[in-house]
Amino acid sequence: MKRDEVKEFNGENGKPAYIIYKNKVYDVTNSKLWKNGKHANRHSAGEELTDFISMAPHTEEVLQRYNIKFVAELEDDIEKVEDKKDKFRVLYTKLHPHPIFIHYPMGIFYFGYFMLLLHLITRNVYFEKASYYALVCAFLSIFPAVLSGILSWWLNYEATFTKIFKYKIVFSILLSLISFLTLIIRSSHPDLSSTSGIIFYIYFFLYTLIIPTLTFIAYNGGKITWPS
Repeated sequence: MKRDEVKEFNGENGKPAYIIYKNKVYDVTNSKLWKNGKHANRHSAGEELTDFISMAPHTEEVLQRYNIKFVAELEDDIEKVEDKKDKFRVLYTKLHPHPIFIHYPMGIFYFGYFMLLLHLITRNVYFEKASYYALVCAFLSIFPAVLSGILSWWLNYEATFTKIFKYKIVFSILLSLISFLTLIIRSSHPDLSSTSGIIFYIYFFLYTLIIPTLTFIAYNGGKITWPS
């Protein structure tokens, strides 16, 4: 089967959905993950997907599922034009910095908020201090997480503005602003742990707001890795 013929099977308007992987053509029409020839709102049927499948969280074994059929060998495998990003993609695949860096703000923010809750329950100032130190570390760890995420978005997804990526970008900015404001309030009131005035409750509210914001970012990251 020729490459130009595969392009006709894009899954649109009732057509079957074919993809190319390692010079083989597969029919993914019956897969729930390929509705209308689209996968995860990023990949389209009728295209060469060898590089993308190689970098995906799943392996090529997904092509052996009962609802995916081998169609034919690709006949006219043309020489592929080298993508300047390929070397960076290979390096990124080996190091995968974003999945590493994203765990730091997630874990530290959750830990810090837990310490703040313990302070409210016990009135122990050391719990509040621990939550403050966690806030500092978590805020600083946002930047490598976001920068590595942007790198991944550019390398692996061609900086495509899907709804999921829009959510992640907007809420990452929001997380940075909220945590920065929370940090400024706490740093400018070093005796905050021994008071219960309006400033403390503003601080507590902002710290609380960080948690659902962070969780929403993580949830959308999960949707990229495990699309429904």
